[in-house]
Amino acid sequence: MWRKLLGTAFLMGALAACTEFEGKPCGADDECGLNGVCTQINGEGFCRKKPEIRDPSECSNACLAYEVCTTEGCLQRFSALTIKEPANGALLNGGTIPIVVELTEKYVTEAEWPVLAFTATRKDGSPAGSIPTPTRNGNQYTALWTVPDLDEEVTVTAAYAGASPSATVVVYVDTVAPTFTLSFPTPPRREEGKASVQAAQQDPTAGYEGAFRRDETVTVTVSSNDNTVTQAHLTVVGIGPGGILGRTEVPVTVDMQPRTSCLGGQPVCGEKAVDLAVPEMSDFRGAMVFRAKGRDRAGNEGQSAELPLRVTRWKWVFDAAGRIEGTPALGNQGLIYFGTNSGSSSGKTYGVDWAGRTKWVFDSGDVTGSTAVGALKGNEEYVYVAARGASNSWLYALNNGGTEKARCTYAGSVEHLSAIAVGTVGGLETATTVYNSSPVRIGILSPDSISDRCLEITAQSVPRAIAGAVVVKDQNVFYGTSNATLTSYDLATGANTARPGWPQSFPVASPGLAVSGESIYVAAGSGGAPAQGGLAKISVNGGSVETLFPASGGSRVFNVSIGGGDTAYFGAETGSSAEFRSLQLGTGTPSAVISSGVGTLRGAPVVGSGGNHYTVNTDGEVRAWTPGSTTPLWGTKIEPGAGEGTNISPTLDCLRDPSGLAVVNARLGVLYVTAVTKVYAFIVDSPGLDPDAPWPKYQHDARNTGNPATPITRCP
Repeated sequence: MWRKLLGTAFLMGALAACTEFEGKPCGADDECGLNGVCTQINGEGFCRKKPEIRDPSECSNACLAYEVCTTEGCLQRFSALTIKEPANGALLNGGTIPIVVELTEKYVTEAEWPVLAFTATRKDGSPAGSIPTPTRNGNQYTALWTVPDLDEEVTVTAAYAGASPSATVVVYVDTVAPTFTLSFPTPPRREEGKASVQAAQQDPTAGYEGAFRRDETVTVTVSSNDNTVTQAHLTVVGIGPGGILGRTEVPVTVDMQPRTSCLGGQPVCGEKAVDLAVPEMSDFRGAMVFRAKGRDRAGNEGQSAELPLRVTRWKWVFDAAGRIEGTPALGNQGLIYFGTNSGSSSGKTYGVDWAGRTKWVFDSGDVTGSTAVGALKGNEEYVYVAARGASNSWLYALNNGGTEKARCTYAGSVEHLSAIAVGTVGGLETATTVYNSSPVRIGILSPDSISDRCLEITAQSVPRAIAGAVVVKDQNVFYGTSNATLTSYDLATGANTARPGWPQSFPVASPGLAVSGESIYVAAGSGGAPAQGGLAKISVNGGSVETLFPASGGSRVFNVSIGGGDTAYFGAETGSSAEFRSLQLGTGTPSAVISSGVGTLRGAPVVGSGGNHYTVNTDGEVRAWTPGSTTPLWGTKIEPGAGEGTNISPTLDCLRDPSGLAVVNARLGVLYVTAVTKVYAFIVDSPGLDPDAPWPKYQHDARNTGNPATPITRCP
């Protein structure tokens, strides 16, 4: 110990005897000036004068290339070996990059500079490519490193050849594109269906039993094998005509997060909910194609494989186990009302919800016409049903819970073919229909009347009704008769003679009626006379009949609807043609053929919001048409017999959520079509009826009121 203290004291004394910087505390040579060095003494640094450089021959041992001969022997010639490029922690995505190393001289001499060696090493110790011998320019050494295809950390080292002094940096080499994987959840469970109880919700087409529906949202999971991926871009390609690839949607961003639950144990994943109403769907069913791509932190781009998702417009089919011979009426809150004809007076009336579940069944007797629905009062609405039993017939008002509010009874099992119209007479909601009794009765039911709930207009002169429309306007009722006339009666007076100017004669029966302004548009056609009939116009006050179509000859027209801009849409047939036509009313412009060979269209077309049209022919072919197109957007086939009756037409509602409320800002609606014993529900690209159309469907509105004063529901 004493010897050590004496040695320290001697050195400190020697330092004190030197220049002014000597003895100054220091941490590195550059703190001691050009002629000083920092010397460690007992763990502390002190400045002292540099040893003087001597001729290499004066050192007893030959100095190495990175050493210098001094008065104190061979010392380190350089104070620092520094890797300038790449920086520690740098991210490299391939290519050829320079490695730049700088040597800082502590002792400046004319001696040769040493040779340096550069290496790149993977985490397992194996080389990450080879690096050539660097070239020197002054005190800088440079070599070009061709970065191999890796995705891991690499240690870059610069060292004196054959010696241990070195410098290292750790870089992240990422030249490998990330991979992406897509996955979909299992579609919601579909009810199998039970006759008269629950609709079958599975699409019966092979391969689509487990398909998603157009009105659903699918949560797409995007996973990646690269934990540096923070975002992916998800793209959906829609369904084009005939099932080909359709429009490519704008990509949406998916935020990727580290999770232990990612598919296949991958380090990062994210989800994106995709509304299946948005992509193109120019077919009834088909596959939308999803793909994802993204970049890792090095900028390498990867893409997933394309993953198809089967999507259908099929919503459900409800089997009532009895023939349905009228157009269902849709309630103000989305319930679907229709009756059945058993042929033995035991038919029933159903209230079915938007999911195809039976809410109630009423033993009404056989129903052969369309139901109708009144206005919503609080949470109550009346469902009007005309039915026949074994010995009596009835006109009912049921509430929306399926219980009877009022009825009118008529003796005898009376044929009832016509629709029911709903209007206001004497300030009260009133339902009107026609019973083909002897004599014929125009039945009138005002459920909220205290004294005169049931009234009728009857006389031997009142003509029999046909299966078709019944219209009310300004307390007047209009209907087509079995003797090929259109007649009208005043409900306010109850007079049993036709109004002045009525009836009006047509070549054949007139089952289809529509009102726009002060005119009634009449579709005249008969199943047995394909070359007779057409479309005509007459004032609601009577007068002369104006033929609108055809310009000459005859063509049967069973029904008509009027869309926005007063354009009529109808099916027209001769013995050799079956066409879907349009006619601009009030302009004198000839009728235009939308499409030929469409089959027999006995029901009225539906005009949807946004201008799409929907038709059903007697062969069970359901078609959607876009404005201006001569080919259908899509089509599907249901049972033959759909739309066989002139009082059976498709109808259209808003899209509804599980509680029955209309979905706000929906792009879609639900088309209801009847065929034999079944009601079909299809997802369509129209959020309800066209609210600006004068007469967008059979019986004017979704409630089947046959009244132009009834507001067309505007979906929210």
